[in-house]
Amino acid sequence: MKLSTLSACKLAVVLIGCAALPGIAGAHGVDDHSTDPAYARYYQQPVNWGGCPPSLFTDGSTIQCALVTVPVDWADPSRGDITIGISRPLDPPAHTRLLLVNAGGPDNSSASMAEMLEQLQPQVQVDHLVVGVDLRGITDGLGTQVSCDYAQRSGDENFMDGDSRNPTAASVQAQQDWWNRSIAACLQQHATFLEGINTPNHARDLNLVRAVLGFRHADLLGVSSGSSLMAYASRMFPERFERVVLDSNMNWVHLDWQRQAVQRTRMDQLNLQQAFIPFIARHDEQFHMGTTPLQVMTTFQQIYQATSEHRMGSVTPDQALGSLDGTGMWVFWDLLVSPSLSAMSAALDGDPAHIAYAEQIAAMTFADLRTRPSFNPMADALQCNDSGSTDPRSIAQKIADVRTYWAIGASTLVDKCQHWPWRPALDRRLESRTRVHALMVQNEFDPSTPYSLAFRDRRENGPAARMVLVNNATTHGAMFDDNACTTDAEFAYLNFGVMPARDLVCQAKPMHSFAMQDTVTYEYGHPAAGWWLPAPPNVHQVSWLLVP
Repeated sequence: MKLSTLSACKLAVVLIGCAALPGIAGAHGVDDHSTDPAYARYYQQPVNWGGCPPSLFTDGSTIQCALVTVPVDWADPSRGDITIGISRPLDPPAHTRLLLVNAGGPDNSSASMAEMLEQLQPQVQVDHLVVGVDLRGITDGLGTQVSCDYAQRSGDENFMDGDSRNPTAASVQAQQDWWNRSIAACLQQHATFLEGINTPNHARDLNLVRAVLGFRHADLLGVSSGSSLMAYASRMFPERFERVVLDSNMNWVHLDWQRQAVQRTRMDQLNLQQAFIPFIARHDEQFHMGTTPLQVMTTFQQIYQATSEHRMGSVTPDQALGSLDGTGMWVFWDLLVSPSLSAMSAALDGDPAHIAYAEQIAAMTFADLRTRPSFNPMADALQCNDSGSTDPRSIAQKIADVRTYWAIGASTLVDKCQHWPWRPALDRRLESRTRVHALMVQNEFDPSTPYSLAFRDRRENGPAARMVLVNNATTHGAMFDDNACTTDAEFAYLNFGVMPARDLVCQAKPMHSFAMQDTVTYEYGHPAAGWWLPAPPNVHQVSWLLVP
């Protein structure tokens, strides 16, 4: 079943003032082992296409899926094999090029994203076979997975009262100890598999998929954390990967997962205050929280206090705050954020029926760590294997940041990599001596992959890249918006190989979702002037606090 609620973008690719793609002739990457007999069985394997399971956003009915066998450790194929999932359209149009797609997350289904991309942006299939490639071990996809049990809880952990945003030094330390016990047992049980989950291995998996599908070269599209994967893959295999689009950029010049997460909490909070709360106020018919930003914030404060005082049944403060974690992507606003906040707002009247509905919605919104028995360690293993423990903040500073950046700040309280047994896998020399030849696409007020880090990528990477910045855009994932200025530049490059002659500043459309449409845009950052990239917004503008 296709996405019937979404309109397809216009099929127009207008060539803007452009220059030839910066050449990479003579660039040489690392050995991909394609001529090594020890790896022949991977490169010579057949690909058997079949059905796809339902996944995030789509039901898999317009794509086919397959499993590709990869070594658990590319440095030593004798350590065993695992599988990863890939997808392609059911009836692909004629093509001569291959586009490999990663959905980010990093725990998102790339099959699902590729299917959604084909429906929202059908011009992506112009001369391209579009193939979604899952990271190894992800929850929302095909391939080898593992599950680990959480350690027994002491009752002192920071989340045990259902309110992770109200920490103490003792509760943070108890939560850190609980996590250390949980991950230590997990690592002992699945050491070989988890050690192999890192960006260099993912990049080798991408290159293998290219080869087994019969293509000498491939183009790449990475969204969100997928931007870091595709950037690294282009560094490793510049002679294999040609046109690279990086949508919603992490700091891929020097990939550091923990520092990226800290930056995200600040930008997320600013975007919530300056963009999304005003949006909620303009759509009271959907959210029922008030018609001014102050009224909306007052209502949310009441929800937070009611859940803290157990006056909303089993709904916890974390579940109330969890609904805000979907504000970064507009596709969640109707499906998750509006129903959650509207139900909790109605439950403030104490009506048992309203409270029961709020409990039902809350249970779907946020996984309660107090009762959750197990977890997939893939995302944590990826981040720790890549860059390790790099957050320099003290516990006191973390607590202060949680109270300032309350929307998602608690997600950075615990150092998941504190006692990680392996050295970081990223090759910092490779990062320092190579440039990423890519087209960057970035929303100015992206709350999940902040523009400040993308701006740094662009500045430090030099003339090898160009950026298409969407001025005043407030969401995450530019490819899913129908902005002609952005898509014209993307597909001029992706389909025809031409890069903008210089950075391009496009103007955002008013905020919208499936059911909600604004008519105006607004500015809370530095004004853009012509094609010059404006300075990133000041994240220290945050001023609205939440009181437990």
